[in-house]
Amino acid sequence: MEVMLLESVAGPGNSPFGTSPGEVWESLQEEREEVNRELLSEGRLSQCDAGRLLESEASEEYTRAIRWRNRSQLQARLKDITDAQDRLIEGRYGRCAECAQEIESKRLKAEPAAALCIGCERSVAEERALEKLFGTGSVH
Repeated sequence: MEVMLLESVAGPGNSPFGTSPGEVWESLQEEREEVNRELLSEGRLSQCDAGRLLESEASEEYTRAIRWRNRSQLQARLKDITDAQDRLIEGRYGRCAECAQEIESKRLKAEPAAALCIGCERSVAEERALEKLFGTGSVH
C-alpha cells in the first residue's frame, strides 16, 4: 500500500532521481533495518557505567568510548534515513533542504538519504569546521 501511495505522489516514471519512489523507499527501508540490527547487536550501553571504571581499566574505557561513538553515528544515520523517508512521502525528496534546487541523481544513488546538494553540503561542512576551530556560534 505504501509503495502505491509513493508512486502516486511523483507519478510513475516522473521521478527526478532516476528510480521510482517505491524503489527509493525500499532502499531506504532496507538500510533502516540494517542500522536497527546493528544498534540491537550493540546491546545496552550505559553512560554511568563509563564513570565507574578504574584507571587500570583504561583500555576498557577506550573501547566503551568507541562503542558510544559508533552508537551515536548509527542513531544519526537512522534519523537521516527517517528524514529521507519523510521527504519522500511529502514529495520533497530529491530537493535540497537548503537551496531547494534538485539534488543530482548520482548523489542520491550514492547517498539515498542526502538532504543537501553538493554545494550546500560543502558550505555546511565548512561552517562546521570553522565552528570546531573557533568555537560554537557564528564566525565573522
